[in-house]
Amino acid sequence: MDVAFDVFTEAFLQKITEYDLLELEQPQRGQLTDSYLMRALSELAPLCGDCFTISVDTEHRKAVFGGGAESWDALATIEIVNIVSEGMIVHWLKPYVNRQESLENVVSTRDFTTYSPAELLNRLGARHKMAMRDFKQMAFEYSYAHGDLTRLHL
Repeated sequence: MDVAFDVFTEAFLQKITEYDLLELEQPQRGQLTDSYLMRALSELAPLCGDCFTISVDTEHRKAVFGGGAESWDALATIEIVNIVSEGMIVHWLKPYVNRQESLENVVSTRDFTTYSPAELLNRLGARHKMAMRDFKQMAFEYSYAHGDLTRLHL
């Protein structure tokens, strides 16, 4: 089963409101969203290794799913697109958490108030952890629902 990069990118862009990203010219935006996509796919592959395999065709800009994915219906494809786009959000958030100005603000802020930059960084970090948890939980649920449970050592 082949899924075009643009399908993942569109799902990702529908989940965020980043006007700076939308204002970028297509080649720059494509490079950025493709990097998020590659990282999300690389993290999804080991989580769902028993359900399907993932390879990437960068020349034709598509992700190729095999090993049982050939028989996917439209709903399974939508489910995977949703999971991968959630993983893209994780990687989109990471630079905000690690931004130097935010880190400097935490170090130099004396008053830790609810409106301080330190609190903003704290909330960004919490949001990043929540996005990562959601991504992994979605992948695990997919693996549980569609994987071969007889291979588990219970």
